[in-house]
Amino acid sequence: MKRFLLIDDDDIICIVHPALIQHTFPGCSIEIIQSSIEALEYINEMAKMNEPSPDAVFLDINLPQLNGFDLLQQLSEAGREWLSQTRIYMLSSSIDERDMERVKEIPLIHSFVGKPLTVEFLKENFK
Repeated sequence: MKRFLLIDDDDIICIVHPALIQHTFPGCSIEIIQSSIEALEYINEMAKMNEPSPDAVFLDINLPQLNGFDLLQQLSEAGREWLSQTRIYMLSSSIDERDMERVKEIPLIHSFVGKPLTVEFLKENFK
């Protein structure tokens, strides 16, 4: 069974993306976290408990408190190790070249994905 983690503060995205993922992969597991602070705690806790990492993490760049880049930087070593076993996709509705360049500089990040996710993207990346 495929497992996904969505970290995004946008209420609409937190409805649309899980519905799209469920439609594409019926029966999959999707954890939704709308706060970067809660995501930080969740990831560190999952790592400490030695829980399996998800197939993918969809991480919004523009989050309050800690943006997506800051969240990755703040993770403890355990959380970084846990995330290194999954694909991290940075999500954004903006097309800021600086963000795209920054994504390329962080080895944990698999790639940048523009919002919204699409069925085609999901099928191509998670066969």
